[in-house]
Amino acid sequence: MRRIVAVGLVAAGFLSTSATAQARPTIYVIEPTVAGWSHYQPGSPVSGAAAGVGLYVPGARGTVSRARTIAALRRGKVANAALGGPPTGKILADVVFGLPEKPVEPAAYLTPPPSATHPNTSRYLVAIAVAGYHGILTSDSTRIRGLVSVTDIAPTLVALEAGRSPPISSEADTDVQQDLRELDTRLTRVHHDRGWVTVVVVFTTLLLIAVAPRAAVLAGAAAVSASLLLSWAGATRMTVVLVAMAVLTAGLALAGSLRRRFVPLVVAGFLAALTVVLAVDPELNSLAVLGARPDGGGRFYGIGNQVETLLLPPVLVAGAIAGTRWLIPLAALALVAIGWSKAGADGGGVVVFATALGVLGLRLRELALTPRRLAIVSVAVVVVTLAFVGLDAALGGSSHVTRAVGTGPDSLLGDLGHRLHLSWASATDHWYRIFTFISCFAVLVFLGTIGRRRATVDAMLAGLVVSLLVNDTPVDVIGLGALGCLALVRWESVDSRPMRRGAMTATFALAVLALAGCGSKGVAKPLPETVVGTVQAAAPGKAIFIAQGCGSCHMFKPAGPDAEGTIGPDLDKLASYAKTANQPLPQFVHESIVSPDKYIQPGYPRGVMPKSYASLPPADLTALVDFLTKPQG
Repeated sequence: MRRIVAVGLVAAGFLSTSATAQARPTIYVIEPTVAGWSHYQPGSPVSGAAAGVGLYVPGARGTVSRARTIAALRRGKVANAALGGPPTGKILADVVFGLPEKPVEPAAYLTPPPSATHPNTSRYLVAIAVAGYHGILTSDSTRIRGLVSVTDIAPTLVALEAGRSPPISSEADTDVQQDLRELDTRLTRVHHDRGWVTVVVVFTTLLLIAVAPRAAVLAGAAAVSASLLLSWAGATRMTVVLVAMAVLTAGLALAGSLRRRFVPLVVAGFLAALTVVLAVDPELNSLAVLGARPDGGGRFYGIGNQVETLLLPPVLVAGAIAGTRWLIPLAALALVAIGWSKAGADGGGVVVFATALGVLGLRLRELALTPRRLAIVSVAVVVVTLAFVGLDAALGGSSHVTRAVGTGPDSLLGDLGHRLHLSWASATDHWYRIFTFISCFAVLVFLGTIGRRRATVDAMLAGLVVSLLVNDTPVDVIGLGALGCLALVRWESVDSRPMRRGAMTATFALAVLALAGCGSKGVAKPLPETVVGTVQAAAPGKAIFIAQGCGSCHMFKPAGPDAEGTIGPDLDKLASYAKTANQPLPQFVHESIVSPDKYIQPGYPRGVMPKSYASLPPADLTALVDFLTKPQG
């Protein structure tokens, strides 16, 4: 009998332990209209409780849906939208719709994105309730105060339950709601500016190539500098940003190229300053129009493929002017700026720059690029990259690069395969991207084969080949790479001996045609879905409606698939709402935009719609009212 009792107690203890081990933390999904929740302020049961509040990005890259977000919340991982489908794998947390019967700690409470698939350009409220959390949320994964990734929410709850250090923490904030509103507004405006900024940079560089080729090779560094200056100034208005980017890019490039012998010092000084900025104030770069792209969840901090490609020509020119004696110190400075986990954190960039500078070293010694020498360069690049990442990790650095290398060759090969898959999907998902890629590739082939061999051009082409293999935005890489190669060809022709005028003219014309459509996210493309904020002559109010994100909260059929929100009233019923309010339709719509709390449609809460739309330019406000009252334009 005693044995039976003992066995029963052991079995019961085992089952109890097993059940406890399998218990998962809970994420509560709350519609914004429930219990006083708004876009920037949580309601019951979080208000007044120990909790940190922030905004989360619901997915990665182009589009997102509620189903994919819920899958990402449960597993703490996200699938890139370009590859389609929700993430799979081990479930870390349970997701429950609605409020708990009583407060739970630790727990996450958040508002979800709309059900339909829509552009991943909006952020949503999240609160983490646990003792010790208060104010605004912070995360090492984003390095942006108030912004967290959807992939960190479940791991944070798991870590808190296990007593480990969580990915998301909090810090004191005297006005969380206002800070989140300002952050959200800035991210939205930067997203709208980014595509046109890239167009301005491209055509400013082309102009410099034509009239000031010695300045053109520094245009990439000048553009990044201009972007950081505007971010420091807090400039986000599109007109101001575009004009300033053109003027500053041209002015800084011309100033930096005044004395040829000083160009290496100028580039070295830029790299040193960039490293300091990225390490000390990563948010400055993240919120810049040429910085990372946190608005779409692709990259929250550091240097992305676009900036990496822009910076390659000035570094190569500085190396060519300085000569082999100073090439290694310059390369070390560039690798620290690009690859250090506390600065650029761009592992692919380390490989690209190491390859390009290795080839440049061979060409400066007037050595032919034989298979044997290229193999030696390849081995040296691998050794330098692994040594750099290992040293970074040993000194306490942590990023996706150090983690990938630390998990071994299988993880690295898997990551490379994933990037190649993603690159193919990104380059072939629309016919115009295929056309752009092929056109820019033709430009590169033409530039690489006309006339004599050029050291900087050979190095640039080698770097681009590697970049297309290790990075995942091929259209950005090859588009801006073609622009950089054109600048280097023109610089080499002026810096040494003139090339034939006809060849240069043909090259320039071909490059303009190809680069006009080059880009992925961040480079202007010929469809409205990718040039956000474009004002169409037929219905300017529609572009303003989409650019201001109205469709994320409201349904409005004339706006198309960008307006399927259910948080606010259905705007297709504006006429009946105006009749109920006993006001003329245009007056009712205008007042609802500038004073949203003056009339509240029954069934919807007060204080949800931002009051910031009253600051829209009068012309934009008029166009928006016309679109809502006369959608046909």
